[in-house]
This record gives sequence, C-alpha cells and structure tokens, in this order.
Amino acid sequence: MPFFKDKPTGINRLELFLGLVACLGCLSVRCSVAEGDAGPWYQDLCSYKWEAIDQDNKVKYTLKLCESSPSTSCGPATAVCALDLLSKVEQPVGDLSLQRLSGSVLDFNNTKKCPGGENNIQTSISFQCGKTMGTPEFVAVSQCVHYFEWKTYAACKKDKFKPHKEVPCYVFDSDGKKHDLNPLIKVSDGYLVDDGDDNIDFYINICRSLNSPDRSCPEDSAACLVTGQGSFSMGSPTEGLELVSSDSLRLQYRLSPGSSRPDLCKEHEPAVTITFICPSNRHSGSAPKMTAGSNCRYEVEWVTEYACHRDYLESHSCKLTSEQHDISVDLTPLTLATSDHPYYAHSGPSSGPDSYIYYMNVCGKIPTSECGEDPFISSCQVKESGDLTKVAGRYQNQTLRYSDGDLTLIYPDGSRCSSGFQRMSIINFQCNKTASNGGRGNPVFAGETDCTYYFNWETAFACIKEKEDLLCRVTDGRKRYDLSPLTRYPGSDVSENWEAVDAKSAKSDSRYYLNVCHKVMQTGGAAGCPEEASICAVDKAGRNVSLGSFLSSPQKTKMGDDIRLVYTDGDLCLNKKTRIQTILTLKCKPGDLQSAPVLRSVSSDQCVYEFEWHSAAACVLSKTQGDDCKVEDQQAGFSFDLSPLTKPDGGFYNLTSGDYNYFINVCGPVKIGSCPERAGACQEEKSSWSLGEASSRLSYYDGLIQLVYSNGSKYNNKLHTLRSTLISFLCDPQAGAGKPEFQVKL
Repeated sequence: MPFFKDKPTGINRLELFLGLVACLGCLSVRCSVAEGDAGPWYQDLCSYKWEAIDQDNKVKYTLKLCESSPSTSCGPATAVCALDLLSKVEQPVGDLSLQRLSGSVLDFNNTKKCPGGENNIQTSISFQCGKTMGTPEFVAVSQCVHYFEWKTYAACKKDKFKPHKEVPCYVFDSDGKKHDLNPLIKVSDGYLVDDGDDNIDFYINICRSLNSPDRSCPEDSAACLVTGQGSFSMGSPTEGLELVSSDSLRLQYRLSPGSSRPDLCKEHEPAVTITFICPSNRHSGSAPKMTAGSNCRYEVEWVTEYACHRDYLESHSCKLTSEQHDISVDLTPLTLATSDHPYYAHSGPSSGPDSYIYYMNVCGKIPTSECGEDPFISSCQVKESGDLTKVAGRYQNQTLRYSDGDLTLIYPDGSRCSSGFQRMSIINFQCNKTASNGGRGNPVFAGETDCTYYFNWETAFACIKEKEDLLCRVTDGRKRYDLSPLTRYPGSDVSENWEAVDAKSAKSDSRYYLNVCHKVMQTGGAAGCPEEASICAVDKAGRNVSLGSFLSSPQKTKMGDDIRLVYTDGDLCLNKKTRIQTILTLKCKPGDLQSAPVLRSVSSDQCVYEFEWHSAAACVLSKTQGDDCKVEDQQAGFSFDLSPLTKPDGGFYNLTSGDYNYFINVCGPVKIGSCPERAGACQEEKSSWSLGEASSRLSYYDGLIQLVYSNGSKYNNKLHTLRSTLISFLCDPQAGAGKPEFQVKL
C-alpha cells in the first residue's frame, strides 16, 4: 500500500526532522494545552480543512486539526486522511481522539498496526514559528509514521505576527501541483491597486487583513478605500484562496460579521474579488489593476507568476532549468570551496556598537567556523563589538525562486529570535556581467525586518538569457509608463527593427539598428548582428558591433519626466578593457509612435553611445473616453474602434450563467422577446430585465477598454437600485472577434 511506503528521497531530511522533534520535546515552544473554551494554541488553524501532497508516492493528505474543523472524506473522527491519487483508495492515518500535543509537535495515532511492524499508524506535525498562517508541508513517511512541517504565526512565542484575520492562501490543482500566494502576503502595509482615479487610493493585502497604521484603515479590512472623507473597509478575508482554472486563482473579501457598511455604500454590501492570473510565458510582475468598481463592489485583476504552480517558480537546488522553469539559472559557480575566504557584508558603520558582519556562501557551508561546525550553515551573523554570533540561515532547506522578474535565494532555519521565529536570510540576485570578483560580485546588506535579513547581490551568474520583454514598464508614484508599444517582434505587423538617425551626419559611416526591451531581430541590415544585442551598429563593409543588451529595466530620470533605458554588456571598447553601453533617453511626444531615435553623441573612446527618442510611449498613462464606439488616446498614439462588434438591427450575443440567459450588444440595443426597449444588455429567466440602456461611450486606460450600460430595470432592494452592466474588452490577437464571458454579479 502506498500509504505505508518509506519515501525514498526523504531519508536525510527525515533523520534531521526526527532530531528536531526530539529537541522540541525538550525545549518546547508551547505547553500542551487541551482544547477547551479558549481552544488550543493553534486555534486559528481550526476553521479550515488543510491539504498536503506527497508528490513522490502520489498521496494526498487532508488534515482536520480540531473537533470544530471541517471533516475529511475519511469521516468526522479522522484527523488525517490519506488518498492514493492513482488507486483512489483512502485510508485514515490519524484519529482525532488519539491526539497528543507535546510542545510544538502534534501527533495523531491510529488504532491500526503498521503492516509488518509493531507500531501503530501515526501522523506527526512539527509546528514552527512563521510570519503567516502558512501551509502544512509533507516531509516523509517512515515505518507508517507520516511527518509534516508547518511554519505558522500560531506557533510563535509572541503574537507579533498574529493578524486580525487571515485565511489559507494556497490551492492544489487537478494535477496535484501547488499554487501558493503566501509569498505575496504582507505583514505590514499593503498593495496599491492601479485604479486610474487620482481622487482615491485602493489598498489590498493578500489573504490577510491590512496592517497600515499610517492610513487608518479599519483593522479587519483586507481591502481599504481611501478618499478625502476617510478610510473605509471594502472587505475582510472570509474564505480561502480558490482555484478557478490551472492558471487562474480567486480571492473574495466581504465585510466581517457584525461590521457596519460605510455610509458611502448606502445599502450596497461592499465586496472585492481579486483574480490572479498566471501569465502564458515568463513576464514581469504587474501591479494589481482594478477592472470594475460600482456600488462598493470591486473587481481586481493581477497578472503575476506567483499564481503559477510552485514547481514552475522554485527549485531546492542551485539551478533553474529551461525544461521545468522556462529559464536557465546556475548559481553553482558562486559556491565557495572550504579553502576560500567567505563572502561577507556589513550592516551599519564598520566600528559602530550595532554593526554586524554577515558571512555567507551560496548553496553551501560558509568556509568559517564563526557560527560553529554545523555542516549546513550558509549565513552567519557576527556582532563586531563582541563575541555574539547567530546562525542567519541554512542551505539544507533552501529555496531558489524566480518570479515576476526577481531571482531570490532563501535560507531558512537560523537561530531562534525572542518571538520564536527562526532567523532567515533572503538574497536578491541582480544581473551584472561586469561584476567585481571575477564576475561573482559580493553581497550587500539591504536591511532587516523581524529577524529576516535582506541582501542585494550583483553578479554575472544571475544574468538570464531568456529574460526578454520582462521589465518594460516604469512606475513613479501614481505615474505609470509603458515602453512596450515600441517593441518589435518577428511576425508582427511591423517586423523591422528601429533604425536610428545620426544627428551629426547625414552620411554616417554606420547604421544603427535597435529594439526596445528586446533583442534586435535578425532581419534586414541587422541580420548579422550578435544574437544578444538590443542595439547594433553596422558599418559600410557589413561589420557589426553590439552596442549593448537589454539587462535592466527602464528608469525615470532623477530630473524631469524623461525615461532612460540603458543597454549594457556590448562588445569590447577600443581599450579592450571595458564594454560598450548605450544610454537611450526617451521624451514624451504625445501622439507620436513613429519617430525614430536620434544618435546624439559617442564618447571619445567609443564606449558610450547616447540616443534621444521623442515618443508617445514615454508619456504617462492616462484615462480617456470617446463616443460612437470609439476611443482615442492622442497622447499615447492609440485609437480603438469597436463598432465592428455591434450587431445590427438589434442583434445580440447570447450567453448563459446559472438560471439566466443574457443578451448583449456592443454600443447598441438588443431586440428580443420581452427585453425592455433601449436595453444594451438584457437578463432573462421567467421575466426579462434591462441591465442598462445601450451606450456607445467607451473609456480606455492601460490596455483596458470598458463600456458601461446604466439606468436599467429597478432591482428589488430597498433603494430599488437601477441595474447596470460593465463590459471590459481585453486584447487577444488570437481570438478574432471573440465573445463575451460572464464574470460576476455585483
């Protein structure tokens, strides 16, 4: 039976886990507490049914921690139920009545004996202090004992990380792959939603209430509307994360029981729906974007790689592979030998009383005994004014993650802080092909929060060849810029590279081909350019030189409102020591997406090329409106005409959701059955209701076109609210005319 197999890959970790259990039995973080009126110390976890998967043996576990928890499919008396995903046979591996709590280890025994052994079947869960509610993680199964680890704020000595409210923030898809949004949860502060409205701010946290004292948001709110009149809760976490599809997740917030709705909502109950979308290919992180907001009901969409399954984002080695992760990263050249000097970073003045030095290695033990002889220590904190040392992280259970353009290495399991949380080091690697120390570079201390230490590390080994079209946006406070309209792709309508003009000479000896946030295309005059070049010079003899590659995102200039894009790591300069770089300064020119960049200067050693480009893509994104089913953003140079989607003579698009049929036209009325006259959208069951009078006025902001129908049939609430419809149009080159899809009733 697969429930009783020893997991073949978990032996070393199991031995260490057993040692940890023994240690916790002696140095317990919590005393054993029976479940009474106040509940056990892990009471916050009791409201939910939890899941974990043994990927090697294809076994899915469902956990019921308390009598009050939702039951597993093995029955209400079962604490842990194991389901063989291949045979579909399920088996209790822990009974709720046979539980034992010793310190931070919770055991559930079973009355059945282990086949071929004398001990009973059992489940053992080791809790550790974490900053979020966390998730149970399967560790191993040995001699019919099923081991789990769980890092959660409930296991901390103090309530430092305890939120007002939090819900489970992970799901498994139909393939048993885990989608985990815990890394997005903020212990303090929140995320500003891009709503296109300068008169309000809309903040959200993920799966957890906001902790934002500066904004005075209600303490139970996970979505907070900030206006000139104050801060108002638009919802609290009430249900855990939901799986919509293999690449889409959903989170819903409602007012918590007993909370009164804000006066500005009148009789409408506030509600927020956040949809997380895993992009179809590697993509930079975008800000959460509001796609609908009416009557205190809000729809937020967030395209983020954190919505993808975790195996796509993470590795527990020092490598990421194209086959599994769509990118290739290998940090093993940074691993030091035992005879090497360790990497180190200082925090604070080198001689100050609060100055520390951090010794580090990458994917290996630090070659120093400052923090002891433990073979897994990879980050060591030493106080320079004394002999205080702490383990700041171990590589044994390290995680290498690439998500939303960030490459991070996480070292957990360091020495415990007073809260019970184990110290942790997080290294953010950045590409720099000319980094010191032979390209290795060195860590730089970036800050510390609640015993988590952050480092930045520029190195040539973090340069990702597949990293194209990732970071072509700029955010400056409320202002957002997008240079991607200038990017040229093979097979697109405009498949030629940009060609720059030499401002100094009409008869230049060279021609300059470039692309934006992308490699130059190997076509036309650029056919022989170096493959990685984003800008290339070709002389009259056909010789080509790379003037730089796209390795860092565009930035707003410190002075003025220009956007600067720097291409680095070109071919060698004349001095044969440094490499060519190009500085491209983009200036806002409303309505112009056609003008070419201009070469302004070349340094005397031909190491630095400077170009200037006047383009609408350098203008701040703005919200515009238009009539007659058309909308134009003159500043950005965009125009849209949706009139081809209008069905003539009252025609309609038909879709069904639940018990209702919906009939919709675009910028025109529908004419069918008993639908009210002038209705642009109609809902039909036994009767028909207008969902808003037809309108041809469109609005546009940052790639999203919206059409609103209002003044529909009265709703059966106290205020007899008039029904309305919001239709959002999104670009999909493969969809043809497309068709409407019902999203949600607000």
